[in-house]
Amino acid sequence: MVNREDCVIFKQEYGNELLVNQAHVGIRTKEDGMMSFNLRVPKDQINDIESYFKGFKIPEPILIDIACTGNIHCYFKGISPIIEKPEYSFISVTVQELKQEIVDEEQEIGIPAHECVGCGLH
Repeated sequence: MVNREDCVIFKQEYGNELLVNQAHVGIRTKEDGMMSFNLRVPKDQINDIESYFKGFKIPEPILIDIACTGNIHCYFKGISPIIEKPEYSFISVTVQELKQEIVDEEQEIGIPAHECVGCGLH
């Protein structure tokens, strides 16, 4: 059984989730709320990950929960091509964090906000 507290959880608007162990995820923040989630995963996981993200439209809302700290509201911006190495596969997912006014509006309709507990993004 997967421990959700050890994962980065990507959530689609309709409830589909992808759990990736934090040990396989690197996060890079950029300007204007842009973030890259760099996934360096075992080769047997890459097809499921690619399929999950290919189901998104640009710019579709996506929620990201790092180690059960709460949802970060973002827009999906795209994925990189897969890089195959002998011992792992690599793919990068780019998102843009929603501005606070939009998050406040979403809270009014019942979508829980990101509750930061030292995730390093803020």
